[in-house]
Amino acid sequence: MAYGSYQVPQAPPQRNRTLRTVLIVVGAVLAVCCVGGVVGGYFLFRNVKDAIGPVRVAAEAFVTQLEAGNTDAAYDSLCEGTRKQYTRDAFADGVSKQPKIRSHTIQGVFVNTYNGRTTGTVTMQLTLDTGFTDQHTFVLLKESDTWKVCGQPY
Repeated sequence: MAYGSYQVPQAPPQRNRTLRTVLIVVGAVLAVCCVGGVVGGYFLFRNVKDAIGPVRVAAEAFVTQLEAGNTDAAYDSLCEGTRKQYTRDAFADGVSKQPKIRSHTIQGVFVNTYNGRTTGTVTMQLTLDTGFTDQHTFVLLKESDTWKVCGQPY
């Protein structure tokens, strides 16, 4: 048996766990951010939908009344300022001189509040009975919590 130096067994070196801890923390932060982004996006979408929904419905109801030839109901959808410009009979006469709307498609909806006055615009593609397609922007104003069509209605 040879005499030599005896080596004392050493414990394995301690592994550095810093990298693992950093990766876990970064992963947790990313997961929280992703969940927060999804939840925030959902509520933002819902609020935007709630803001533009009534404007869209009011404009679509107005155009649907025009398509049906119901000018009295369409006239009732006009804002006060526009009703002052057109009497009910003048409005009906003006609509009767226009080509009849056969169908419509909403292209865009926008709502804006400035100095406490809330307005909206709805852009529609109107297909007329002549076969012509017209793009028209309807301006709406919120009067007593009801959206009304203003300006040049048709």
